[in-house]
Amino acid sequence: MRAKKIHIAVLLLTQLLLASSIVVFAAVRQAETLDVSGQQYENVLVLITPSNPNLLDAVTKAFKNYAKEKLGVDVDVRVIRVGSPEAMNRIIAWAGKPEADIFFGGDLIYHWKLKDRGLLESCKPRSEYYDRIPSTFLGFPVKDPDEMWHPKLWWGHGFMYNTEVLKRLGLEPPKSWEELLDPKWKDLIVMCTPSRSSSTYINVALIMQREGVEKGWAFWRQLAANVGAFVQRSHDVIDLVSKGEYAIGFTYSQGVIFARAEGYPVSMYMDPTGFIVSGVSLLKGAPHPNIAKAFLDWWYTPDAQRAALSAGGIPVLLDVKIEGSPGSPAAILREFLGGKDSIYDYLKTFTNVQFYNFTFAEKMYSQVAKEFDETIVAKHSELKDAWSTILSAKDKVKGVAEAEAKLREAIELFNKGNYAEAKSAALEAVNIAATAPKGPTPSEIATYALAAVIIIAVIIYVLMTRSKKKKQ
Repeated sequence: MRAKKIHIAVLLLTQLLLASSIVVFAAVRQAETLDVSGQQYENVLVLITPSNPNLLDAVTKAFKNYAKEKLGVDVDVRVIRVGSPEAMNRIIAWAGKPEADIFFGGDLIYHWKLKDRGLLESCKPRSEYYDRIPSTFLGFPVKDPDEMWHPKLWWGHGFMYNTEVLKRLGLEPPKSWEELLDPKWKDLIVMCTPSRSSSTYINVALIMQREGVEKGWAFWRQLAANVGAFVQRSHDVIDLVSKGEYAIGFTYSQGVIFARAEGYPVSMYMDPTGFIVSGVSLLKGAPHPNIAKAFLDWWYTPDAQRAALSAGGIPVLLDVKIEGSPGSPAAILREFLGGKDSIYDYLKTFTNVQFYNFTFAEKMYSQVAKEFDETIVAKHSELKDAWSTILSAKDKVKGVAEAEAKLREAIELFNKGNYAEAKSAALEAVNIAATAPKGPTPSEIATYALAAVIIIAVIIYVLMTRSKKKKQ
C-alpha cells in the first residue's frame, strides 16, 4: 500500500512538472509569436543580406513602423550582413533549416541557384503593385514565374567622376568606357579588383559580354595602363574619387548617390547595359514565416519602395516616381537618370539594350577574377611600362611598313598579357624604323611641292610676259 502511494505521488509530481514545462515553453514562444486579429505573426524577422547599411537602416525602420501600426507587432528585425556568395553558401549549409527568414538582395544568379536546390519557398506577395511589375523588361527577367524569387531593387553600374578635378585639369566628363582608353586619363583612374568587388566584376564582365572575351581582355589591359591604383574595397574607390585624389572610379550607383548627398562634387556615367535587378526570397523552413510573408507583402508597396529610394535604391514598382527634395538621394538619382520618373522610362530611351547576362558572368567568374589578379594587378607596373613603350613607338614607326607590322605584333602580345615580349617587340619596331632607308618626311614633301608650284608659277609668268612683248 505504501509503495502504491509513493508511485501515485511520483506520477502526480511528474504531471505537475510536465504541465509547468508546457507553461514555460508557451511563455518562451510568446516572446516570438503574437496573435493579431486571427493572424499569427512572429515578432522576430531575420534577413541575410549583402545590402548597404544605409539602405538597411531605412528599410528596417520603415517596416518596424508598419508592423507596429498595421499589424500590432513590435518586430525585432535582425540582420546577418555578408556578401552575396557567402549568403548563398550559408543558406546551402543550413540545408533547409535556415537561421534567417529572407535572403534580401544579391545578384539574381544566387537566388536561381538556391531555387534549383529547392531551398526557396514559393510565395506570391499580396500586393496590387507587385502584380503590375512586368515579368520581363527589354528581355531581362524581373519576376520568377514560380514565385520563388522576386525583384528587390534595380541597381546601376558604371563609373563616377569628380567634377572639380576634371575642371581643374581642363577635361570634359567622359561619356563612354571607350573614352577612358585615351592616354590623357593615365594615373587619374582608381578601381577595385573583380575578385574583391561584385560591382567591379559586373563592370568587367559587361565589357567582355559586349566585346567578346578576347577583345574584352584587350580592353581591360589597355585601360589598366591608365589606372593609378588598385584598392581593396569598392568603398575605397568612392572615397578616393569623392575626396579628389583620383578623377575617375568604377563603381555602382548607390555609393555615388550618397557621396553626392554628403556634399562631394561627384557625378556618374550610368552604363545603360549595367542595370541589374537584385533579388529577395523567402527561405524554405524559415523560422518566422508569417512575419516574413508580411514583409514581402509590404515590400511591394509605395511606402516600402520610397524608403529604399530615400537611401538611393532604384524602385522596382512602376507606381513610385523618382523624385525628392533638392540634394536628397532621390533627387540625385533622378539627375543621374536624365530626369526620368522611373528606371523603366530611362531605359526605354536607349535602343538595343543588352542587359548584364548573369549566366555568362557567373560561368566565367573564377577564371576572370584569377586572371585579372595575376596578369593585371600583380603585373601592373610591367603592364604600364609596356603600354607606354608601345604608345611612344607609334609616331616613330609611321610610314615604315615593316616597323608598323612589328608594332601591331607588340600590341597583340600586350593584349594577351605578354608584357615583356610586347615591350621588346615595340622597341624592335622603333629600331627597324630608325635603320630603314630614309625617304623625305611629310614636311619635306610639302616643302618640295610648294617650291615646285612657285617655280612653275614663275616659269608661266615669264613665258606669258615674253609672249606679250612679241605681240607688241
